[in-house]
Amino acid sequence: MAVSGRARALYQRIADNIRVQITDGTLAPGDRLPTEAEIASEWTTTRSTAVQGLKVLVNEGLIIADRPRGYFVRSRKPMVYRPQAEFRKRPLSPEMDQFLTQMSEEGREASQHIEVKVETPSRQIRERLQLPEGELAVVRRRVRFIDGIPYNTNDSHFPLSVVQSSEIMNPDDIARGANVVMSELGYEQVRALDEFHVRMPTPEEADRLQLGPGTPVAVHLCTGYTVDGRPVRAVVNVLPGDRHVITYERSRPQLEAALTVRQAISADLRTVIDLWEHAASWLSERGIDQWQYPPREDRIKANIEAGECWIIEADGAPVATITIDEHADSDFWSSAEAAEPALYVHRMVVRRDAAGLDLGSAMLDWAGRQALSQGKQLLRLDAWRSNEGLQRYYADRGFTHIRTVEADDRSSGALFQRPADYARGTGPTLETAPSNNRH
Repeated sequence: MAVSGRARALYQRIADNIRVQITDGTLAPGDRLPTEAEIASEWTTTRSTAVQGLKVLVNEGLIIADRPRGYFVRSRKPMVYRPQAEFRKRPLSPEMDQFLTQMSEEGREASQHIEVKVETPSRQIRERLQLPEGELAVVRRRVRFIDGIPYNTNDSHFPLSVVQSSEIMNPDDIARGANVVMSELGYEQVRALDEFHVRMPTPEEADRLQLGPGTPVAVHLCTGYTVDGRPVRAVVNVLPGDRHVITYERSRPQLEAALTVRQAISADLRTVIDLWEHAASWLSERGIDQWQYPPREDRIKANIEAGECWIIEADGAPVATITIDEHADSDFWSSAEAAEPALYVHRMVVRRDAAGLDLGSAMLDWAGRQALSQGKQLLRLDAWRSNEGLQRYYADRGFTHIRTVEADDRSSGALFQRPADYARGTGPTLETAPSNNRH
């Protein structure tokens, strides 16, 4: 049934049936479809209705009409298009440009047709290159072929004033790449802005790429900038949808080599509360009842004023907090234990987007060093009794479980300690900033 609730027309149901067979692999790329007469007979309809259904699939780009041989499932052998590969290091003396090299590595026969023109740029290009009205641009127009089929177009535009009399003006392969030539001219590109638009092709694009009906294109607009922010290259890549898979690699940004640990000041109260609430929300989402109550602002404020609360920063942004003090909670620790030289860890929180880097381990090692600097021999903490995962975390980091205390109205009480001089030695480096005593 159609979305409207009305039955779909017969030609649409014919198209639906064949589409399913193509999608599930019953009809493989290159397979010949039943003839128009055979389809009409199977569905007890007219040949014109069968043709109407087949035209739907032609317009969707799923099949091609090759008269008088018939209709065939379109064969697809897409090129993997990797925009991020542009700035990768290349051989010092490459024999082929990047496109030809990639296709050679994939065992495919590649070629390209290049022409160079000086022209008045379109408004789109003029705006991206920030050219004044009337200034000319150089465009290197390329049609790239794979196994004899035009796969995409690559039109690179440059300010004429920048590339005049350079290799870029010649309609030949530039084996080391136009970007290298631009660097040699003093216009090294250090960043690029990528834009993607998906639409149906213009008549000119369809002609250059020999596109059949129903083939959309992705248009990749790439603008390259120098270190001072000047745009010096604008590229328009037209990628037929049936011939490309666009892939991007993304890496999680790493924390800087050394993070800064500084004493929290009064202005950090909101930051510490936000980190705490962020962690409490994450715990709740996982069915863990730890910290499911409003943060005790008075205690946090007192820890800040006493210089016991610390903020860990990366690139100037807070990513974690930890509180260390000499207070042995009398609900948990005995008077004899309280008399022992120990430093106690409280309220250790790592922001979730900084998790997975073992920052917590580095913070505990840092706390151990702080304990040693104060003449303490032990690093202690009390963990949430029902959070077994957290308890395993501490045990994996050299802590010994002393005992579990069930105090009235307290959900914490799993007591752990380790020697202050123990260090796991993992996670980022933490450097302590000088105290400014601004509380």
